[in-house]
Amino acid sequence: MKNKILFILSTLLFTGCDFSAQASYPQQQVCKSLSEGYLRMQNQTTYELWRMEKRDAPEQTRIIKMTYKKPNENGVMLPSQYLPTMELECRLQQQHIVVSVIQATGALVPVLNVQLQNDAIGKPKSPDLIAQSKIQ
Repeated sequence: MKNKILFILSTLLFTGCDFSAQASYPQQQVCKSLSEGYLRMQNQTTYELWRMEKRDAPEQTRIIKMTYKKPNENGVMLPSQYLPTMELECRLQQQHIVVSVIQATGALVPVLNVQLQNDAIGKPKSPDLIAQSKIQ
């Protein structure tokens, strides 16, 4: 019995399971969809998601920074500083989502605000789910 428990624990340890990442997956998908929708509205459809990283934030707030790069003429995205790059930040605080463009100076310019009527991220769809958006 001890060997089985030890085997299960060591398997979890060596596989690198990150259960906290599973909880933030719905927010990542919402932020990715909103940012790609913003890029489509700006006719910047050639940009592709290159990196998505979680940022430190105060309690009850989750922040994801997304870096979009325009691939070179061969369709390859290189970690080059010379490729056109756009950085977006998605901030989720309770039922309020703000997508902002990160300028070269580090200043945030809010471009999309979404106010959800209930805690809908990560829950099954329901007929009473209503989302309102405001584009600035």
